[in-house]
Amino acid sequence: MNSELSLPLKSLIAFTHPLFMLVALLATGYALYLGVLVRKTRNADAETRKKNIKAKYNQRHFAIGSILLAVWVVGAVAGMASTYTLYHKLFVSSHLIFGLGTICLAAIAVALVPLMQQGKEWARIIHILCTSAVVFCFVTQTITGFQIVQKMVGELYQ
Repeated sequence: MNSELSLPLKSLIAFTHPLFMLVALLATGYALYLGVLVRKTRNADAETRKKNIKAKYNQRHFAIGSILLAVWVVGAVAGMASTYTLYHKLFVSSHLIFGLGTICLAAIAVALVPLMQQGKEWARIIHILCTSAVVFCFVTQTITGFQIVQKMVGELYQ
């Protein structure tokens, strides 16, 4: 680990990415919930659909999804930057590979939104598949991320 940096600065650099991503994971769960409500609204009877449309689940899902894409990209770059700052190299590991894959899948899912707005069902299906894979990758990232944080705590406070 970079010995030129002070312990408080190392701690700030080391723990900003994990905390940022933990908040993103919770927001991802909320976006998933809203997406399920949008899907249920689309397939509901007329009365339920009318009630659910007033709740604007689709607009909230779109807004959270847009924010999440930015958070994921910034979080991924910040994670790589903090690793490079602390260790002067990047570690090619499952955490890095799953993280980069998550960003790619999220970009594909967001790119499908205009087609979904045109009513293309195949775009919705691919969007759902991509975002399901994003959630899987994100949970995997959380597990490997906690392992990395435990290792960093040992190195920082030895």
